[in-house]
Amino acid sequence: MTSQNKNTALILFVVFLFGCVLRFTPGILNGFPVNDGGMIMAMIRDLRSNGFLLPFVTSYNYSDIPFVYPPFGMYVAGILSSLLSISELKLLLWLPPLTSAAIILAFYWLAQQIFDSKPKALITTALYTVLPGSSDWLVMGGGLTRSLGILFSLFAIGYAYRLFRGDGNKIIIGLAALFCALTVLSHPEVGLQTVSLYVVFWAFYGRSVSGVKKLMLVGLGTALLTAPWWLTVLNYHGFSPFWSAIHTGIRETLLASLFYSFFSTQGGLPILPIFELIGIFVVLRRRDFLLILWAFIPFFVDPRNGPAMATFPFLMLAGEGLYYLNMEFTRASSETFSTNKNAIKFVPILTYGTFVIILLYLFFVSYTATSNLVRISLSESDRETMRWVKENTPSESRFLLITNAGQINPTSDSYQEWFPVLAERQSRNTLQGLEWILGSNFYPYSQELIALQACPDVHCLNQWLEHRNIQADFIIFQKRRASPALLDSLRADESYSVVYESVNTEIFAVHP
Repeated sequence: MTSQNKNTALILFVVFLFGCVLRFTPGILNGFPVNDGGMIMAMIRDLRSNGFLLPFVTSYNYSDIPFVYPPFGMYVAGILSSLLSISELKLLLWLPPLTSAAIILAFYWLAQQIFDSKPKALITTALYTVLPGSSDWLVMGGGLTRSLGILFSLFAIGYAYRLFRGDGNKIIIGLAALFCALTVLSHPEVGLQTVSLYVVFWAFYGRSVSGVKKLMLVGLGTALLTAPWWLTVLNYHGFSPFWSAIHTGIRETLLASLFYSFFSTQGGLPILPIFELIGIFVVLRRRDFLLILWAFIPFFVDPRNGPAMATFPFLMLAGEGLYYLNMEFTRASSETFSTNKNAIKFVPILTYGTFVIILLYLFFVSYTATSNLVRISLSESDRETMRWVKENTPSESRFLLITNAGQINPTSDSYQEWFPVLAERQSRNTLQGLEWILGSNFYPYSQELIALQACPDVHCLNQWLEHRNIQADFIIFQKRRASPALLDSLRADESYSVVYESVNTEIFAVHP
C-alpha cells in the first residue's frame, strides 16, 4: 500500500469512527429503539412464527393489515434473532445504526466511482458523516428497512454508473441486478427512487442498443430476484395494497421539499448551501449535468422521500464546491507568495485546518441533534405503563391513545406505534400500516386523528368516537403531551374512571 493510500485509509477510518459515535449515541442514551419500529418488530415475529414464509396478514394491532411490506430487513432480523438468541428489540436497537455506519463506507465507494478522485470522495464522505440530520431516520427502530434500502441503493447506483459508462461485463450486470433487487426488497420508496435513477444514468450514458440491452437485463434480473416476494403478495392480495399505498394522499409539495433540502442550515449557518451553489457553478462550467439532475429527480419521483435520496448528489455538489475553493485558494496563494517559501508551506495547513474546523462544528451540531432523538422515543415510564396494560386488562380490550395535543403527526408518534406490540392490545387510533388499506382516505383519516388529539374536552372526544362509530374500553392519557383541559374534563365525567395513574400517564376505563 502506497503512502497516499495509507493516509486515505487512515482519514476514512477516523471519519468512520466519528460517524459511529453519532449513529450509536441515541441508542446508547435511550436503551430502546429510537422513535418507531413497533410494526417492524411485529412483522419480524410474524415471519418467525410462520416458519419464515410470508404471512397473509400481519398481527400488528389486530387490524388485518396485509403483509406486503418489502421483507428483507425483517428476514435479516428474524434469522439473526433465531440463530443468535437475540431479542427483536435488541436487533432493532443496534442493527439500524450499524447499517447506517456502513452507509458511510458505501458512499465513499460511490463517490469514488463518480469523481474518480480520492480527495473529492473523502471530502464528500466526511461532509455526509457529520451532516446534521443525515442519519436520524436511519438509526431509528424503523430505520432497519430504511437504512438497508439506502445502503443497497448506493451500491446499485454505483454499478449503474459503471454499467452505462462502458463497464458492462456479466459480473457488473449481475451485481447491478442484485443490488437493485435488494433495494426493492428492503424499502418501497427507495426502490422506486433507485429505478428512476437507473433511467437517468441510462439517458446520460447508455442511449444505444447496447445500453438498452443492459437496462433490460438489469430490469429482468431484478424482477426475477424479487419474484418470490411480489408473486406471493399478488397471489394473496392482488395489486390493491400497492394501489392503496400509491394513493395515500401525500401532501408534501415538490417545491417546499426541494427548498427545505437545498437551503437547510447547519446549526443556523448556511454552510452546505454555499458549497452546493459553488459546486453547481463548477459542474455547469464544465457542462457536466449529471449531479444536478440526480439531485432534483428524486423530488419529482416522490417529494416525501426525495430529501433522503437527494442528500447524496447534493453533498457531491458541495464536495465539488469545497474542492474548487481549496484549489483556487491554493493557486492564488502560490502566485501571491511565490517568493516566500514559508508562506506557501503554510497554505495547506490553513486549508486543511479550515476544513477540520467545519467538520468539528458540524459534528457538534449533529451530536446535539442526535442526543435529542431520545425525546421522541418511548421512556421507561411509557414502557412500564404498557406492561401494566398487558398484565391487568382483558386481551380483547380496545384502547384510545391521547398522547399529544395535535402537534405530532400520527405517523411519527412513538407511543401510538409501540403500544399494540408492547401492550399486546388494540389501539383504535394508531395509523401505522393503514397505508396498505385506506388508499386515498389515508391523509383525511390522519387529519381526523390529529383533530382527536387536539380535543379540548370530553364532549369533543365523545363526538369524535360517535361520529366514526368507534368503541373503546380504555383511554390512555399522557399528561406531559396532551391537553390538561381534556384531562380535567375526563376526570369530571362519570362515564370515565381512573384505573391506573403514574407520574406521566392516567388510564381511564370507559363505562357505557
